[in-house]
Amino acid sequence: MPNYKIKDIEKKLGKIIRRNCISVGFDVAEKFTGICILKTDNETLYIKNTQVIETTDKEDHFHRADHYVFSLEKFKQTLQKFKDSKIMVIERCYFGQNVETLIHLAHFGILTYIILKKEFDTYYYFGATTARSIIGFNQRRQESLGNLKPHIITKGKNKGKEKKIDCKSLVHDYLKTDFNVEFKTKDEADAFVLALAGLLK
Repeated sequence: MPNYKIKDIEKKLGKIIRRNCISVGFDVAEKFTGICILKTDNETLYIKNTQVIETTDKEDHFHRADHYVFSLEKFKQTLQKFKDSKIMVIERCYFGQNVETLIHLAHFGILTYIILKKEFDTYYYFGATTARSIIGFNQRRQESLGNLKPHIITKGKNKGKEKKIDCKSLVHDYLKTDFNVEFKTKDEADAFVLALAGLLK
């Protein structure tokens, strides 16, 4: 994973990065929760850890929650290795189409806070759009200047028209083009966005 000169990112984004601290992003989901730990000293920003907590949909919600809590307790040991001031950033859940999914996301989000809150000094609860905006993502700019090209529909009534690129894919392309970083999973990439947003002021 790359490291970054803090002054370069500050110049690029027009914002100040908090020095000598840890920021941890939690892209909370019931099945795959992405986590990213960023660390700063006086000059450099480091990606120290990325991981995914996975639960299985073959279990009921409460057994999945038990597994999630167990994984968070294990992750706490990783956190305790860092002695700097710590920032927690949890992605705000949103309502798409499924009320049950919204309830489960809210449940897992509050579990994250309750289990780990004593390890942190500062807390943020950002929506995905807010976090992306904080780190300088602009959808129209990325559509124009990024690596992704729209797919042309070849069948059906929309044949010949462009299929719009989804926003999440554009965000991950932005991380490649502007931060020179690519993650194994989209969940870890989203957690990086949250962690970086927590460092900016």
